[in-house]
Amino acid sequence: MPNISEQEMRRYLLGSLSPERYAEIELLIGSDGDLSEELLAIEEELIDEYVSRRLPADEEQFFETNFLTTSQRQQRLDFARAFNRYRDSHSPAAEREKSSATSRVPAPDIKPPMPVSPSMFASFNRNASFAVVLIVMAGLIITAAAWLFSMRSPAHVEIPQHTSPLVVTLAPGSTRSGGTIRSVDAPAKNDNLQLELQLANSDFKKYKTQLFRENEALQSQDELQTEPRNAHYVVPVKVTGGILTPGDYQLKLSGVADSGQPEFIDSYPFRVITK
Repeated sequence: MPNISEQEMRRYLLGSLSPERYAEIELLIGSDGDLSEELLAIEEELIDEYVSRRLPADEEQFFETNFLTTSQRQQRLDFARAFNRYRDSHSPAAEREKSSATSRVPAPDIKPPMPVSPSMFASFNRNASFAVVLIVMAGLIITAAAWLFSMRSPAHVEIPQHTSPLVVTLAPGSTRSGGTIRSVDAPAKNDNLQLELQLANSDFKKYKTQLFRENEALQSQDELQTEPRNAHYVVPVKVTGGILTPGDYQLKLSGVADSGQPEFIDSYPFRVITK
């Protein structure tokens, strides 16, 4: 098995390696079954440390932004959380607390029903006419109130408007072909930026991307698919504004073959500027 330390494999999963070393390890994983199994074990260890709040603060940030980019890992995280809640609720301490709480519940205070006095029915029978008048008046009042309510104009309800994410189209290798790098206004922290990576054709069923700022890996996304745009295809990639500060970035696009082996396609540079 290749000489890769456990710490380096953790950094690979968290996306904190340099682009060159990341690509080297990715090639080794595709050709070494033992290395793939060890990588799965480290994934489970990272999820368990995150759920139990034992993950260091620097690794926790990479875990949330880079590790949880696939639906499979998010499902495994949800399962780990559910299992921890079940385990905690059935621990000996929790069972003792439930038993103690049950023993402290007081007996319900059940009171016998109040006997109805026959004089009540006798009084009602003697004044039946008066009761009928009261019922008719109550019906008229309810009808009038309903009519007035229906005549009132409905209050204006302000419906919140959901803004669509900013969409920016990027051409492949613009700097190599002599073009200018695309500038993008820095989005707000909670806004999404959709980058559409242009492709001449769609040769793969799935694609993956890696986002870099200089030599620092910020985010990776798997299981992306193409969408048709006029005479070409694009791979849409959503990026949260919280990780995009002013500076130069590049998205590296790879196609994923049926064997699971990624194949590098091109790089898409762009620049984030302040508004």
